[in-house]
Amino acid sequence: MELSDLKVFQQVVLSGGITAAAQKLNRVPSNITARIQKLELQLNTQLFLREKNRLRISPAGEQLLPYAKQMIKLSQQAINELQQTTPKGRLTIGAMEAVAATRLTEPLMYFHQEYPDVNLQIVTGPTGQLIERVLAGEVDVALVADPRKDARLEISNVFEEELVLVSDLKHKKIHSTEDLDPEPTLLSFSHLCAYRGRMRDWTKEGGIAAHIIEISSYHTLLSCVAAGMGVGIVPKVLLDHYPFANSIQQHSLDKQWRRSTTAMIWRKDSLKPSMTAFRDFF
Repeated sequence: MELSDLKVFQQVVLSGGITAAAQKLNRVPSNITARIQKLELQLNTQLFLREKNRLRISPAGEQLLPYAKQMIKLSQQAINELQQTTPKGRLTIGAMEAVAATRLTEPLMYFHQEYPDVNLQIVTGPTGQLIERVLAGEVDVALVADPRKDARLEISNVFEEELVLVSDLKHKKIHSTEDLDPEPTLLSFSHLCAYRGRMRDWTKEGGIAAHIIEISSYHTLLSCVAAGMGVGIVPKVLLDHYPFANSIQQHSLDKQWRRSTTAMIWRKDSLKPSMTAFRDFF
């Protein structure tokens, strides 16, 4: 059934006849008749009883009428929703854990105050995983580190992070990979973490064969560093939010390893008003 045919059917019922419905719909009577006949043929039932020069709705037509009204109403609601520019509905935001712990609090707070009708969902994960989830449509928008260009994604740089190497207080000052142990232990997130890739490339350039231990959270990672279990690379801003920062030693990295760009990404074909509004808070 076509929605336009149901609208014609409904108007014939409301108007009480073909001619009156044709006037309401700005069509010729023959067109109205043809649409009703088409609908009856599709449904294989008679929708109107024809008595001399007037029409009376049939029992089958009476059964169809509430469904026709409901479908017409739902279609108009759908049109209204699609044309709605006020942010509302669910918005799933992805962020690296370090960003969620340091950069996301104020934007989320102000966004929620401004748009209380948006149902916010927050997920955290490493950069590679977040990119995959955005592409799969599971996450609307994500904050990730140094994303590669992808024709499917919009990428908007948000801020620069300074990365630092961290160790326990007893470790000698680290100026280069030569200051690491012969077979050092590196503490990091999963292989999908952009900062882990940065650390891997740094040690590889120095010809270091390192042992990597995967850690599930930054607070755990920093605690393990403080305990002398290994070294790691983290955003410097994270240490401003770590209560035991004075138990950790920071080491500067060379320029090529020090700077990382955090970008906001979303699918080009999936932008919605709530995403546009959220982007404006950065």
